[in-house]
Amino acid sequence: MTIENPADNPSRAQVVDDEPPAPEEAARYALLQRLAPALQHHMMGQFQSMGMIAAMMEKRLESNEPDMANIRKDCAALGSVSQTAINSIINLMTWIDPKPASTVTVDAGVKECVGLLATQFRFKGFAIVNEVPPIDLAVSNAGLRSVLSATLIVLSDRSQAPAELVIQARAVPGGVELSIGLRATDRSRKSLYSAPCRLMKWRDVEVLAAAEAVGLTHGADAAQLVFSEACEDLDPRLANRA
Repeated sequence: MTIENPADNPSRAQVVDDEPPAPEEAARYALLQRLAPALQHHMMGQFQSMGMIAAMMEKRLESNEPDMANIRKDCAALGSVSQTAINSIINLMTWIDPKPASTVTVDAGVKECVGLLATQFRFKGFAIVNEVPPIDLAVSNAGLRSVLSATLIVLSDRSQAPAELVIQARAVPGGVELSIGLRATDRSRKSLYSAPCRLMKWRDVEVLAAAEAVGLTHGADAAQLVFSEACEDLDPRLANRA
């Protein structure tokens, strides 16, 4: 048996695509790398309460006279908790595979981003302060998630010392502006965070903002994001290109 060398037969040789990834693809991958630990943490957290209920049921069953009434309650609780966990994990997976047409109110979207990143940022010594008031205006969920989280990550990466990241919002014609700034604090925070293999840069945020039709201005320690109001049944990125 002979093994053919593809170099001897160019017509059968595989074409190797050595082009670098597109800027948007590279930026999204870099963001996903930074979000992965937070997503994993939240997914694992969904199973902790299920494990506690299962352990309690096992302990009850080991009794010589099992308390069947409480075991039935535990079974009902386990079913409820497992359904909640499934719904939460399905939602977390949309961070990896977003639905472009999905919308969210500004305050709810910011609250979700802060909830996902808060623990990871505390390891870095940062606190995220959400000062966004209730704003009854829908924006692109994918756009808010990607650009806001990337902005928070870059500001923390570039900061010389742990600080507070303050998020504020105000209505502007046709949308809303989010302002994110670093605020120094006297409180000492010890960082337990090791730097990833690739820090995110403002260029990554710029690429993501352009892809999601989000206005972006930034300085050394602050940024402003402008989100257009989105229709429930239309991808806002397509609307802006019409």
